[in-house]
Amino acid sequence: MLSLDSALVQSLKNGRPRYFVRLGFKTGDIYLHTGVGERRFLNRTWLGLGILGSIGDIPSNDKNDSARIRLTLHTNNDAVLGEVAVNDTINVPVEIYLVTVDKHYRVDKYQRIEAGDIVACDVERGDVSKIQLSVAGESERWKKPRVFQRWNHATQQALYPEDMFFKEHAAATNQDIPDMHPGRTIGGPRETHRR
Repeated sequence: MLSLDSALVQSLKNGRPRYFVRLGFKTGDIYLHTGVGERRFLNRTWLGLGILGSIGDIPSNDKNDSARIRLTLHTNNDAVLGEVAVNDTINVPVEIYLVTVDKHYRVDKYQRIEAGDIVACDVERGDVSKIQLSVAGESERWKKPRVFQRWNHATQQALYPEDMFFKEHAAATNQDIPDMHPGRTIGGPRETHRR
């Protein structure tokens, strides 16, 4: 987690805090927030979950024991449960924003405070079903730097500026190496040249 912007900290003293969460499913992004109703934010419409949704502790440093972030949704909507069943939630990217809203419930200040990937999904079915997503965030990745930096192009260049392994591999095999983040490749997207 990054240190909070001073303007956001000031706004938290008087404002109404909310979490806004983007879930990056293959079928399309889902935008949710912990308030009520629909809100416009970052040129998107975010759906409010109110008391139906909650977010667990977000680690503030690499020594925090709460390495995984828990996102919980209570619902009796079979369509929502069906979406979770159809979409494989593991490795879905997640972004969490801390937001304050003004007296008219418009977004005032905000900051992205966490980004990670879903590593577990538990569903308890009942009259009101519970969906709980576990997110491995930045703090968890910091605890295992060798694992998460091994395939990182920027880290390789920082350690060995002359090493062009990733570039040469892509040229030799005509394919990029997958990054630790699903859907991303080391060194960014491949450039295409038109003739």
